[in-house]
Amino acid sequence: MFFRFLFKPQDFETTLDGAIRLRRLGPGDAAIFRDHIHALHFTDFRDRFNGLASDYWLDKYIARSLDTAICIGAFQDEHLLAVAELHSGSHLPEGEAESAFSVASDWRRKGLGTLLVKALLKAATEAGISTIIIETGPQNHAMKALARRFGAKMRFGGDQSVGRINVAEGLRIAGRRKSPPPLAIAVPGVGGGLADGLGNRPAVPQTAV
Repeated sequence: MFFRFLFKPQDFETTLDGAIRLRRLGPGDAAIFRDHIHALHFTDFRDRFNGLASDYWLDKYIARSLDTAICIGAFQDEHLLAVAELHSGSHLPEGEAESAFSVASDWRRKGLGTLLVKALLKAATEAGISTIIIETGPQNHAMKALARRFGAKMRFGGDQSVGRINVAEGLRIAGRRKSPPPLAIAVPGVGGGLADGLGNRPAVPQTAV
């Protein structure tokens, strides 16, 4: 199931409102993925990785994700604004996958998260995945609201909120919902805010939308 999707041609591409383009990411996109993560503001970086992460760990994570996971990027021109990831593997039951999202700090709450969830739902269907797991910190209210919008029931445990999106139901909800406002707006500057450190991390870091 998983490898069937991995070896499909990297042809997932959509243009939205003439401004935002979605496409699959591969190993050749490691540098722009890294730049995207490093440009997150400190609090967004913290939400995304549940704390701090060293450059060494981050490079290994990006390489592994682009090699083994489904990764979809949102671009304006050639600038990577957001990434959605879908990770499946031996630690998860068949048909389930863990998701992760990152959106450029100055592009949050402008509809990119919704667009990426819809794209991830379609990709999950092609990969034979029936359940998408969402994990995020309790302070990430935007991500929890986004997950609920597609049918997830968020439950708090430890220092994380965890929810599951039924892919078929999520697609039905996506089909009923109106499209978000057009994203053809003035391009905001992308702020800095590099965080660096070292610590143990979960297999799939938390999400920041």
